Amino acid sequence: MSNLKYNLDTLQNKARERTVRTQNVEYDLESIVKRIKNKQIKLDPEYQRRHRWDNDTASRLIESILLNIPIPVIFISQDIDADTESDDDAARFTIIDGQQRLTAIFDFMNNNLKMSGLNIMSELNGCSLSDLPPFLSRRLDERTIKCLRIDSTLDPDVKYDIFERLNTGSIKLEPQELRNAIARCSFNDMLKISSQLPEFREMLRIIGTEDEIHRNAKVMKMEDVELTLRFFALKDSGYTSLKKGFKDFLTEQLVKLNALPVEEIQKKSQEFSVYMKFIHNNIGTMPFAKLRMKDGKVIRTMSTFNAAVFDAVAVGIADTFTADEILGNPDTAASRISGYQKLFEDPQFFEDVSGSVNDQSKVISRITKMMDFIKK
Repeated sequence: MSNLKYNLDTLQNKARERTVRTQNVEYDLESIVKRIKNKQIKLDPEYQRRHRWDNDTASRLIESILLNIPIPVIFISQDIDADTESDDDAARFTIIDGQQRLTAIFDFMNNNLKMSGLNIMSELNGCSLSDLPPFLSRRLDERTIKCLRIDSTLDPDVKYDIFERLNTGSIKLEPQELRNAIARCSFNDMLKISSQLPEFREMLRIIGTEDEIHRNAKVMKMEDVELTLRFFALKDSGYTSLKKGFKDFLTEQLVKLNALPVEEIQKKSQEFSVYMKFIHNNIGTMPFAKLRMKDGKVIRTMSTFNAAVFDAVAVGIADTFTADEILGNPDTAASRISGYQKLFEDPQFFEDVSGSVNDQSKVISRITKMMDFIKK
């Protein structure tokens, strides 16, 4: 208590600077859709997750709106004051919580969502906005969305704090989605871009049309971004520093990597491209598959992609060859890794990519075994 008395001024300053000013507002659907279309509202700020709702979930939200069922309040951040002049393409508001709901509303109101999976108003399955009968269209005209508008113009970190507090400890967010919110910086941005490398996505079995890729579970949950982070976190013998839980390890590594100079981040991005294209070109589209081997032959493909195998193959190669060595003499590197699948006949290696694969001993063992194979 005495310590609190001596630090009262500091506490008062923090309370004054970080206190959130809010205002309850309501927007009709047409107004909020217009604001999104005109980019006055930024629907996908950098800390937000990717759109994850499937068509049925989005449809049930629209059904709730039509039935006048209350939906949760949308949290929006006012980043530019209404009286402040700004560029026409500068968003005045960003979404802190409610991205999935607003995306569903925006898609439906733009006639880009055909409803499905409805139980109460099942007659509307297969219908879009233009198919609604007049009485339901009138309901949409009268419906409003409640929002809590937060003034964060004084401190840009307020919206990130709120996003983290709304989602920390909640099962709604995957680990990488939360890292994306609380560890924002240049390296994190690079991860999101690098994860979209076509060869990398194909090896992760993220394939199909653009819409199918957008709806892929790995993409929606940012697992592709986490795997990209996983590569950089374990690379350069980073795996030897793995002591606590793997989730915390990845978060700590991301914080460290975020501190790198921009030039170094760009270099690492280029190296990632070199390694992934090399693996894709010389091993094929399923280099990270988990196999059951006997006498040098594949008996069974147990999974087309396995994160532990990804560690062994990708990090093992990256910690054996520099990117320049691969670019300078790819044939030599390719001959050295040829036949690495024989490792699956080693009971210890197979154990290293099975069960609790993120245990420190297993991570170190599988990567070391891959490197030993290459160096033979």
